[in-house]
Amino acid sequence: MHIRRLSQTKLALGSDITLAIVTDMSSVAADCLFMELWNRIFIFEKCFSRFLLMSELTTFNRSSGIKSAISPEFKGLLSSAKKMSIETNDLYNPFITPALQKAGYKKSAVPGYEHDDQMDYTPRRVVGIERLEIGNAWAQIPYGTALDMGGIGKGYLADQLSVVLNRHSIHGYWLSLGGDIVAKGVDENGNKIRLDIQSANNLVSTTDWIINCPEKNFAVATSGTFRRKGQDISQKWHHIIDPETQKPAVTDIRLATVCADTCERADVLASCAIIMGSDKASLFLKQHGAKSALLQCIDEKGTSFDIVFGRNIKKMKMINPVGVFQNA
Repeated sequence: MHIRRLSQTKLALGSDITLAIVTDMSSVAADCLFMELWNRIFIFEKCFSRFLLMSELTTFNRSSGIKSAISPEFKGLLSSAKKMSIETNDLYNPFITPALQKAGYKKSAVPGYEHDDQMDYTPRRVVGIERLEIGNAWAQIPYGTALDMGGIGKGYLADQLSVVLNRHSIHGYWLSLGGDIVAKGVDENGNKIRLDIQSANNLVSTTDWIINCPEKNFAVATSGTFRRKGQDISQKWHHIIDPETQKPAVTDIRLATVCADTCERADVLASCAIIMGSDKASLFLKQHGAKSALLQCIDEKGTSFDIVFGRNIKKMKMINPVGVFQNA
């Protein structure tokens, strides 16, 4: 079999998901691999979406104040969220859910599901990550609180999917889960994988910055201050909440694209960069494991400017990039 690129795109997790592999395996074997990846994605969404009333996450939030049995997958996700929250000193905090809903992000962003019944967490309170207790097969949050995995979930899942792919003899892959991407290996021509980056000035276009991915495991995440689709809110609003004010972050960064060794880290750090603003974000990112980053900013006069660091991001307009980031 000759080496070729195979890709599939479907709607999941509130955005378009694209899975691409470079392989010489048979079509039957490739279809089985894609099926395994999609099954994991859809099961993850069914278990951990706060927009699904019967998800494990929603059931857990309903039981706030009570020690509840949890699945091994949920334990892994909660443990990762707690670790990253501690590491960022609660700048990333999964307990932010009530403030997120108060700011206006109550509805699903998936077309056709905007009017589904949702849990109302607005009367609940925001607490620190130390209040999340995780046992061997159980977890507990304080009464009157609620968790949301939106700030880390896609990154965590992308890393899990890369583990699956690393068990197979393929030449390369890139998986785009909305604004989160994991990549490894080479493209169908044997070249290193390159990714184009979404433009903050025109969300359907790209910048002239590209990311050169090393052949080892590599992850990128992007986050931005743009209104979520389907959210009918009159005031200026976005979904990145500053834990100090418990309101949408006041920031000069419009889009933050962060490269790291794992996608869960890149996912969390991209949102943290938005909250910190351009003056503090670069140092924070470097101190917390970012390999490189592009911050697309706007000053008080409305002039756009970019802040970039790291060897992976270069200024070069590509004609046919492998993938394009979407606002997370």
